[in-house]
Amino acid sequence: MRAGYLWLASFLMFPVVGAPLLKARTFRVFGLPTRAVLSAGVGAVLLSWTMTLFALLRLRWGPVLVLVAIAIAFALQLALSGDQEIPSPRARDDERRFSGAITLIASGIAAASVAVAFLATIAGRSTSADLLLFWGPKAQQFAAARTVDVDFLSAPFHQYLHIYYPPLVTNVFSFGAMIAGRFPWGAATLTFPLLLAAATIGLVGILKTESGTPRAAATAALATSAVGLLGIHAAVAGNADPFLLFFEILGIALLLTQVAGSTAGKLLTGLLLAGAASSKVEGLPFLLAAVVIFLLLERGRRRSIGKTFLLLVGPAAVSLGTWFAFGATRKLFYGYKSYGRFWNVRWDHIDEVVLGFGEAFWKAGYALPFIVPLVVLLATPGKTRHALLPVGVASALIGFFWFTYLHGEPDPTQWIGWSAARVFSPLTFLFALAGWCSQRSTRNERRTPSLS
Repeated sequence: MRAGYLWLASFLMFPVVGAPLLKARTFRVFGLPTRAVLSAGVGAVLLSWTMTLFALLRLRWGPVLVLVAIAIAFALQLALSGDQEIPSPRARDDERRFSGAITLIASGIAAASVAVAFLATIAGRSTSADLLLFWGPKAQQFAAARTVDVDFLSAPFHQYLHIYYPPLVTNVFSFGAMIAGRFPWGAATLTFPLLLAAATIGLVGILKTESGTPRAAATAALATSAVGLLGIHAAVAGNADPFLLFFEILGIALLLTQVAGSTAGKLLTGLLLAGAASSKVEGLPFLLAAVVIFLLLERGRRRSIGKTFLLLVGPAAVSLGTWFAFGATRKLFYGYKSYGRFWNVRWDHIDEVVLGFGEAFWKAGYALPFIVPLVVLLATPGKTRHALLPVGVASALIGFFWFTYLHGEPDPTQWIGWSAARVFSPLTFLFALAGWCSQRSTRNERRTPSLS
């Protein structure tokens, strides 16, 4: 029990590591809770990358990891010293009239969703078998070895551990295990409600810089309830999906605000998207889709496209590049595992794939986590071009995963059954954010430089 508390307490180190970067003037537009959440995301990314770098350099993990990661955060903050402060929005009269009731109801829904996720987790209803199969064993072994254990990963009978999977989740789990003295399996499942709550707080704080608290809280409540319900049915507690969704939600939300028009905002977004790409393989296509669509929507800023691309993609390139360099130098892996030749598509499986999607979604809460946000989006009047970003990313992910499932397996039914609901989970909050874009006032649309 004591080890579990210590392991969970280790997560408090992440906002400490990332705090120097969030001291930049650009981020004063966010409240303290939001900055704490964003600092935690940045801290996890920087500390995980430092752990991977140490493993590449054959250095053992120890307390110096934290000092190096904090130093990197300070260096990034100093590089942003010229960024301007962003003014906070003023609430409109109609928002002031109903803001209290709307915010209270939305906050209650979000809190109830997190509470249900917590209860489902401690009851074992949402616990992932992947925690027992590979996330936990790798974290436990790496913590004991104080590095990424090459002998452990290279053993032929450990190939099922997906040794090429990106490193952030195992690094974070290992970091806490070194502090606690062992890896607490039960406490690891609580990352699901913990990260769901953190993502909710961060999402409200980000969105309210554009639309005010009521609409931000309502959108966050919709996204949280959808992600929470899907996470319970898809059994994500203890695996990498809560981390992936945490980084994706906050990263895409930042791209929809005026903060993304600044250098500091782009760097912060790039770090969060790097967290997504370093959490699961699916985070990489999400990052690429978000960045490409964001650049296509940006007008009047052609001169800064190269800089924007570097800030948004650079952190992920460094993080994954270090990981792949480690795998190559140790002759463990040379990139991600493929599911067959690109053009070797099993077109005769189209019907099976489509039906498999429908069955997987239906089993995940009768498809309500997908249907409700989509209905809200379609029913929301006043569509704006900002909604093209989340809708475009959702469309890109649908096409990518549909194409992927047409490769590899002779019969994709079982593969789709245990993975489709999880890999398509970003659609839930993307639809919710697209609906939020539709509700934004023209006043806020005009003052948002990032997509103007």
